Amino acid sequence: MGEGATRKSKRWAELEQRILDERERGRCFAARGRYDVRLLRRHIAHGLIVEPFPRLFVMNDCWRTLRPDARYLHIVRALAARDPDMVFCSHSAALVHGLPVSYRLLDQVHCLTNPAAPTKSRGMLRRHGMVPHAVTSVDGIRVISLVEAAVDSMVSAPFADALAVADGLLRKLDISRDVLQFIVEELAGSRHGVATARRAAAWADGRAESGGESIARAVMIEAGMSPSDIQPAFSDPVEPWREVRPDFCFLLKDGSAALGELDGLDKYDDPELTQGRSTTEVLARERQRESHLTLLDMPVVRFSMHDVLTPGRLVYLLSVGGVTPSTLAPGDYRATGDGRPRQ
Repeated sequence: MGEGATRKSKRWAELEQRILDERERGRCFAARGRYDVRLLRRHIAHGLIVEPFPRLFVMNDCWRTLRPDARYLHIVRALAARDPDMVFCSHSAALVHGLPVSYRLLDQVHCLTNPAAPTKSRGMLRRHGMVPHAVTSVDGIRVISLVEAAVDSMVSAPFADALAVADGLLRKLDISRDVLQFIVEELAGSRHGVATARRAAAWADGRAESGGESIARAVMIEAGMSPSDIQPAFSDPVEPWREVRPDFCFLLKDGSAALGELDGLDKYDDPELTQGRSTTEVLARERQRESHLTLLDMPVVRFSMHDVLTPGRLVYLLSVGGVTPSTLAPGDYRATGDGRPRQ
């Protein structure tokens, strides 16, 4: 028994090192042999590792630190490494392309199957029998093209999540809302869910700076409280040579206005938004920005993603700031831009 335990201990050490090596590559470890799978699963009970997808393993201490989108990409990268011929589609491809896919859509991994000899979906793996217009590679992962991935995601997502993807595509390609609507008509055709994709394209705007802002705006649209402008530029009351931009602006019938601000975590940990600054620096700049917005002498309604996702909560907070369907002035943000991101 002692000799067997030594052999197992040695094998576990080898597997542990391979898991750590895969972590450096940003992916889970894909176990192949039955013995290795059994050995690894025994360590799950000890809390050392987790198995987020069948036969894929990662250290628990690493897994706990990852956001849901990063966890999902760890799984996708591992599957791509295990099967280089696998082609990802829908929400999986959209996320690999860098589009803002809602965490709510990351419960399954989406890939293509041969329409002539389809393989059934199983568990977390959902197979789609579609013939893509083009297949490309992103960081070694085979995916359908960016625009097709976006539309494929939009037709199978709720309006709010489809709008986030639509906004992200406008930002990524620097295209107008009209061009996106043409793309949806060309690629979605008569697919189930095309009505949602069309609606998302019609309301899309690349000036939104994050998926969270897009989802918040969708909630406002659904409630009949679409903002009058997004990311509008105001002269900073403290430093007039600078601009300050709230997330949302609402013009009211009485001639006044109210501002809306989403308190999202992305601005503190997204490299594109932090621009190399530390969390402390970002927090300090954000607090300064908040104080300058307050000096614009307009009500500022602040809300979190929890408020956005809690039914009725965002509508209530906006109403406290004087924003309701009956107080809003006619028109919406689409009159202030064609959907292209701000330069």
